Formats: sequence, C-alpha cells, structure tokens
Amino acid sequence: MSLSLRQQIFIGYIVMVLFTVIVSGYAIWGLKELNQITSDIIYADLTVGEKIIKLNDCILAQDLYEKRFLSLQQADAENPFWNRSRDFRSLLSEIGIAESSLKTLLDNINTLHENYDQLFIKETSLVKSGKKSEAEEISATSLRSSFNRILQQIKDIDIKTKSRRNYHINKSGYLGEKVLMITTVLSISSFVFGILFASLITNHLTSAINRLKAATHSIRSGNFDNLPEIKGADELADLAISFKEMSARLKELEVTNLDANPLTKLPGNLAIEKELLTRLNDTEKFSFCLVDLDNFKAFNDRYGYARGSDIIKWLGEVLSRIKKDFGLPHDFLGHIGGDDFVIICSPDRVHGICNKIIEEFDRGIVEFYEPEDLKKGFIVSVDRNDNPAIFGIMTVSIAVVNTDRTLIREPKEVALKVTELKQYAKTFAKSLYIMDRRRTR
Repeated sequence: MSLSLRQQIFIGYIVMVLFTVIVSGYAIWGLKELNQITSDIIYADLTVGEKIIKLNDCILAQDLYEKRFLSLQQADAENPFWNRSRDFRSLLSEIGIAESSLKTLLDNINTLHENYDQLFIKETSLVKSGKKSEAEEISATSLRSSFNRILQQIKDIDIKTKSRRNYHINKSGYLGEKVLMITTVLSISSFVFGILFASLITNHLTSAINRLKAATHSIRSGNFDNLPEIKGADELADLAISFKEMSARLKELEVTNLDANPLTKLPGNLAIEKELLTRLNDTEKFSFCLVDLDNFKAFNDRYGYARGSDIIKWLGEVLSRIKKDFGLPHDFLGHIGGDDFVIICSPDRVHGICNKIIEEFDRGIVEFYEPEDLKKGFIVSVDRNDNPAIFGIMTVSIAVVNTDRTLIREPKEVALKVTELKQYAKTFAKSLYIMDRRRTR
C-alpha cells in the first residue's frame, strides 16, 4: 500500500519523536519551495516568454505595414497596421497581468507604442494630403527612432524574463543541495533513535532529493532527458511529475527554436516531418502544398542575396497571413529552407489558398525589381552552366498532393509526388499550382 509522505512521518513519529518532526518539516518545506519554483517556470516564465516573442512579431509586422502603406499608398493598407497595434496592446496587458514586476517596463513600452501610432497617423495624413516627401521624412526619422526604442525595450523585457527563469532554475538547484545536506545531517542523528524506520524514511527522502537535484542540474545544463523516476502517490512523486512536465516543455521550446528558420521564424524540417507523420498516422485527409519560386537564383545573382532574403521574408509573411485568413486554425505553415515553403491544409480550402498566394505574389513581387527590368520584363543573368541567359520576372509554382484522392502511406511518398509535380509546374512561364498531375490554373 502506498503511503503519503505525511502518513510515513506520522508512523515514524512514534519512533523518531522530535528528530523525525524536524526532518519531515524541513523536507516538506523544501519540496514545496521546489514545486513552487517549478510552477513559476512552467506557468509564468515560459508563458511570458512566449508572449514577448509574439509582442516582438507584432511590432515588426507594424513596421512592415507602415513601410508598405508608404510605398503603395493604398487606403486599405492601414487596416493590418491597426490590427497589429491592437494585438500589441492586448499582449502588453496579458504580460502585465501575468508578471506585475514588469509594470514599469511595460508602461514605458505602452507610452512609446502610443507615440509610434500617433506618428503613423501623422504620416498617413501627410500621404493622403500629397505630402509624400514629408511622410517619408517622418518614417525615416521619428518613426524609425520610436520603432527602435520599442524593440530595445522588448529586448530588455526578454533579458529580464530569461534572467528570472535562470534565477529560478539556479535557485532550485541550490535549494535541492541545501535540503539534501540538512536532511542528511538530521537523518543521521535521528537514526540513533529511529533505527530501522528512520533509516527507511531517510533513504526515501535522500534518494528522491538526489534525483531531483540531478534533474535540476541537467535542466540547467540543457539536458532535458535526465528525469527523476519516483514511484508512489506522495508529494515527491507529484514533484517528479512537475519536473517531467517542465523538462518536456523546455525541450519542446528548445527544439522549436533550433528547428525554426532564422530568416522567417517559421517551423523547419523537423516540425514539418512531425506534422506530416501525425496527420498520416491519424488518417486525416489533407492537402500538402509545396510553394517554390521560379527564377529566384537569377534574381539573387542580379540583385544580391540581401534583396533575395527580403523576398523570402516577405513571402513568409504573405503565406502566414493567407493561411490565417483563408485556412483553418489547425492548418500548418513551414519553411523547408531557401525559397521552399510548405502548407498543410484541408482539401476544401486548398484551391482558395493557392489562388490567393498566386494573386498576392504576382501583385507584390514587382516591388522588388528595378523599373528598367520591369519595363523589359526580364533580367539577364547566368544559368547553372555559367552561360548568359534571359530570365523572366519571378513567378511562384505550387505543387499540391491531396490525400483524399491519392493513397499516401509515409512521408517519402509525399516528397516524391510533390517533387514530380513541382518540376512539371516549373515548365510553365507563369505562376500556377499543379494538383495531382493536373494543372488547375
């Protein structure tokens, strides 16, 4: 029969008397402190950290929409800016509720953000009044300065949050060592009075704390697989479960951060393969879309890799927005690398998504070319054999494999089919999507 820690202490009280009370009281206090620290890491520090990442994404998106409005001068380009502005303020409020110690920094960011929004209002007013040069001056000076200060404040919050998390982890390790040392000393003393029963309780506590201490050191060093194995139904077993939950969450975040593409921040190959395997194992019907750019290498050779990177970032943002607006909440977007992206969506949404990608890509890609190249309709670069060649304005090819009409058993079958479709799509000198060997646009 499994006994809780309190029950074991009560039974041992008859034999160990005062020493047992001291050992158990101190051990319980230490375990509760460890459990509280673990809860702080899981439910406070990690949550705030995720919201700070989203906060950073919001202000970057606002900057992008501000530049897009200034360049395109489209009235409806203001809406995405204000949507992101509302998301930014909402995230600030959520972070403030979750972590009151950040109030001063959050208030500073809120003030800077309000000033940033007011500057954008002024800029839009100047653009609508035909004073584009004055608007560009505001964008390049006041707005850019305000934007940089907001980014710096967000960075300061992120540093403070990470410092707090490291502090909790270090404190957990220190507390584990301290509890182990004091419990061991008291247990040796109580052995004289408790004999066998005292020895059993001491071994149980010491073994558990040793494992928890080892787990704490492993987590602190970045090893999330050395988890404590404590059987039973007492507080120590509960704490071991908390450690496992914390380790799993930290490992998941680390894998996600390492796998994410550094340019677009979208999930990479590991996440794509995991998503694909999950859907295949669940026998869920889905459409696998490979988005690839045509003549991208020629563009890089002509304009340089920095301009090419701008296109990749822009395309990632376009795909993210289209997935959100035209897909379902559980649809997936990933970045294989280079100019290859993956969208996994419901078959009944794939046509709308692909058509929207083509529409927005063809409309937006011209902004990245010089006017003289657009006028000619092509650029001159070198082919893969280093021979001069003519390349048209960049287009997008989308290869689509549908599991509702094609039997797919494993990920490599998807890769083979989608590669074949992509090669066929690239034979057409325009943006299109190919689905199951048939051209639908």
